[in-house]
Amino acid sequence: MALALALIVAQPMHARAAEAIDTKNRGPVDVELPPIIAPMIVAQRLESYAYITVSLTPSNLNQAFLIREKIPFLRDAFLRELNKGSIVKAGDPKTVDADAVKQRLETRMKLILPAGTVTALKLAPITVTPLQP
Repeated sequence: MALALALIVAQPMHARAAEAIDTKNRGPVDVELPPIIAPMIVAQRLESYAYITVSLTPSNLNQAFLIREKIPFLRDAFLRELNKGSIVKAGDPKTVDADAVKQRLETRMKLILPAGTVTALKLAPITVTPLQP
């Protein structure tokens, strides 16, 4: 009986200790924004749509809350930026210029979030969906 009682008492303390260790070792988790649908325009004509998913890596766990709070503003700014100019790679009208898109989005992000909030802006593999003829 005493052994069973000791095990019951010891188990919650062990679980709390494991939780404390786990939260200390956990690094920042990427904050993924909802996908953005951007038009791919070639020669003044809508050819395809690109589905772009952006993930932001916070500098620390507390910054993740700030990023989540600003998601509507980031999404709006990103959508406006991608609709403002072409996202098509020069010389290849069926491909998105991911490097240029990333650079444009980083510029917009810096206008919304304080410096040092994000360590990386990542793009998931971009899906291109052509329009039906």
